[in-house]
Amino acid sequence: MIAVVAIVVIGPKELPRTLRTIGQWIGKARAMTRDFQNSVSDMIAETELDELRNSANSISDFDSNNMLDDMSSSNMNTSTPPPPTPQKWPPDDNPADDPDDDIDASDEEMAQYQADMVAEDQDSSSTSEPKAKVTDS
Repeated sequence: MIAVVAIVVIGPKELPRTLRTIGQWIGKARAMTRDFQNSVSDMIAETELDELRNSANSISDFDSNNMLDDMSSSNMNTSTPPPPTPQKWPPDDNPADDPDDDIDASDEEMAQYQADMVAEDQDSSSTSEPKAKVTDS
């Protein structure tokens, strides 16, 4: 239908040159859109590469102070302080005086240890007493 209207309006003599011109315009328009799409794709790829580079740099430049600064600047709820650390009450004046701090033993092991100590004391007291000299007279 369009071809019939084009032959009637343009005429059969000018129709090939007109179709060639229209084809060239369509080709130029397609080339321009292809260039535009390629440039947009390149910009997106560069942006993604920049983001990846920044991520890699932030990982390689890891610093706990920076991480803490980032955490404090984020939307964390900082209005409530952390709960206090539980403390032993009453506090020991001298924790070195408590012998139980150095020993991690069960009750059975402690009972055996005390029995061994008593047995050693009895053995040492019986061997440490001077023996009476027996003389034959």
